[in-house]
Amino acid sequence: MEEISLREILFILRRRLWFIIILFIASMLVIGLVSYFILDKEYEASTTLMVGRPKDWASQDGIDYDEIMLNQKLVSTYGELIKIRAVADKVIENLGLNISYEQYKSKVKVNFIEGTELIRITVYYNSPKLSADIANEVAQVFMETVKSIMKLENIQVVDEAHIPVKPVKPKPILNTAIAGVFGVVVGMFIAIFREYLDNTIKTYKDVEEYLRVQVLGTIPKVKGKNMRRNVKLLALKDQKSGFSESFKSLRTNIQFISMDKELKIIVVTSTGAGEGKTTVASNLAISFSQAEKRVLLIDCNMREPYIHEVFGIENEDGLTNILTGEKDLEEVLFKGMEEMQSLSIVTSGPVPSNPAEMLGSNQMKCFLENIRNQFDIVIIDSPSSNIVTDSVILSAIADGTIMVTEFRKTDKDAAKKGIELLEKVHANLIGVVLNKVSEK
Repeated sequence: MEEISLREILFILRRRLWFIIILFIASMLVIGLVSYFILDKEYEASTTLMVGRPKDWASQDGIDYDEIMLNQKLVSTYGELIKIRAVADKVIENLGLNISYEQYKSKVKVNFIEGTELIRITVYYNSPKLSADIANEVAQVFMETVKSIMKLENIQVVDEAHIPVKPVKPKPILNTAIAGVFGVVVGMFIAIFREYLDNTIKTYKDVEEYLRVQVLGTIPKVKGKNMRRNVKLLALKDQKSGFSESFKSLRTNIQFISMDKELKIIVVTSTGAGEGKTTVASNLAISFSQAEKRVLLIDCNMREPYIHEVFGIENEDGLTNILTGEKDLEEVLFKGMEEMQSLSIVTSGPVPSNPAEMLGSNQMKCFLENIRNQFDIVIIDSPSSNIVTDSVILSAIADGTIMVTEFRKTDKDAAKKGIELLEKVHANLIGVVLNKVSEK
């Protein structure tokens, strides 16, 4: 079982605070309405009986200890007699109640006041007057029953039941408060439980401990409709934004890694569609170009090419034409953007019938070797590794591979499977980019 630290729990609760608040308010509202308007009101009335000599008690010069002990023992016996069917039926008949014997037992409670000869009869009923009437009637019928069965007259009423003013149930304020606490506790439990069941990548820890791959960088989620529309070239259009700075940091990390091993040709892939690999590839190429590097961005997603749409250029001729020998690099190379003179782009070109075979061909290997010395770095945008084999084939012949994962979307197991596919071809996975990370 995966352990969750206290700090992570606090983060989860803060992130799910809206859900906990909604559940808190909903619980209080529902229980409050039910308590005030739906639940039947219940009133409580009590009468108290004393077991002892009723008539000449006050005239006695002393107290007979044996008699007191006998009366205290009789209290428990009398308490059971109060609840017998004979007493219940008589009370129901006298008052004309429309209740069963079982209902009678649930509404009439008998309590013994410890250490005394007192018996308290408490009645709960939905009518204040009837609750008092039932309590007093039970006392009278009970005394008659004792006189009839046991031939004793040693019970007297010391406190008659009075009509209650306020109901004892429900207790709307208390119920609402308890419901609020319950809502918070349940909300916290659901939030933590959902987090536990959430198998997506959310933190550096998820990447480094579960996938056992280093995090090269994190790309923030861009807010605002206009910003999201232009996010694929945001590193060019807003060079001072946090988004652009994140790519500069990613660029620096890649350069640091390349000090030990040359990384000129880098494949950018992901485990699934829509995780932002084209965005990462495009802005990473722009970032290297801003560092005055000669950069070539190649669209190797021959099945669903998109680089040409990102940069607003034609895709009539491209990589496909080079690999089939129809054209050479200079004929399909796009460059000369005012803002990025050092950035060159090769689009995918016409969609071939056999993309995987074409990307794994000797022509592709020769093409990459030929351009190695013409550029400082080559960024390859490839399809998702778990969907088709194209990116895996490219990773086997490239210097390094970057896997893009989306914050709270990429499944850990899917990412692990993608890494395993790359490992089978001995690809050099240099790290993971965590994309669309929330500021929180």
